[in-house]
Amino acid sequence: MVEPSSRLHIVSDPVEFRALRREWDELWSRAEGRYHQAFAVCWLCWTKVAEPRGRKLCCITLREHGRLVMVWPLVVYRRLCWTVVRPLASESTDYTSILIQDAQMASNVIERAWAEVQKQFGADIILLPYLHADTRLFELASTKRGVVTKTPHPAAVGLLSRETDWDSFSASLGRLFKNKPGALERRLAKKGDLKIRFLGPENAEENARLVDWMFDCKRKWADHADKKGEWLYSAEYRNFLVALLNQTESEVSARLVVVSLDGAPIAVDILGLGKTCVDDLIAGFDPAYSSHSPGAVATEHCVRWALEHHLDFDFGAGTEKYKSYWSRGHILTVWSLQIANTRWGLFALQLENLRRRFTAGPHTGEKEKLPLRLKAALKRVNRITHSIVNWA
Repeated sequence: MVEPSSRLHIVSDPVEFRALRREWDELWSRAEGRYHQAFAVCWLCWTKVAEPRGRKLCCITLREHGRLVMVWPLVVYRRLCWTVVRPLASESTDYTSILIQDAQMASNVIERAWAEVQKQFGADIILLPYLHADTRLFELASTKRGVVTKTPHPAAVGLLSRETDWDSFSASLGRLFKNKPGALERRLAKKGDLKIRFLGPENAEENARLVDWMFDCKRKWADHADKKGEWLYSAEYRNFLVALLNQTESEVSARLVVVSLDGAPIAVDILGLGKTCVDDLIAGFDPAYSSHSPGAVATEHCVRWALEHHLDFDFGAGTEKYKSYWSRGHILTVWSLQIANTRWGLFALQLENLRRRFTAGPHTGEKEKLPLRLKAALKRVNRITHSIVNWA
């Protein structure tokens, strides 16, 4: 029997998944893949995040005449009575995308992969976080009747590969919070011995120590600002970042940038490295030096490093002013979709929306006027519904 020229296959065995490495690396190079699409990164997402959380691996692959031309790694898991499918990722602020050999085959391939997700995994709910608006996957998923929530996020991307050199680029920029490029670093250097270093896998112990230091700084900031994302307290995410910085089985996937003053760290930034673009993954700084903006110094050096290596720079989702400044206002839109794939899934997501509306309830001033007994009831209902439908 002759094997069909085009074959879609779902990989659920981690051993078979790991065996894809060589072909996956070749596909990633041909497709000029992004950081999060690299096999080394996806493997760490599986071993450090998804597997410890009890996810089931479901990686969709497509071969043309035996050659790997598409991969879309996903995970499936149970949340109480519901089955959820989402991309294999570190589960922080990762983009959703499919690694495909070339744009000419993208539309048909993505349609086949999307149909497979809807029909084969038994999912009640499909989560597609941070999906670019100009992709065929977004076009297909966003028009599905079961879309319950559709949240837009602005994302800034600096097209630095088009710039000729750092001096002309930085000179062409205006001021960010009254400062031209280089000004903050010169001011900070007056405080002591200032150093900015880019670390690699050879700095394994220092990488781990600085990741822990960064999380400690970010948690202090989160406590002060009352903004506490689950990933900030996740041991799996911490372990993923350390393993990512220290992995040596393939080309370097990430680098940690550290700003130190008199030998002590005051800011760090972690970069994910793709073929043509750098992703700004996560950063933190010592709150004691907030008036000196050490995080801005780290960002400036990251941008300069990317420009000098002829790479674009993706600042990720967010409306922070520095992102539009360094990207020259080049802002894209990404969307986070929650999709009900069954009626049972629709019930769950509607229940979650009810919880959010109930939690929002009256405005802050009005909440203060509520009787203590009613306030306590509101909190109890919020805890109960949150425990039922917390999809992350």
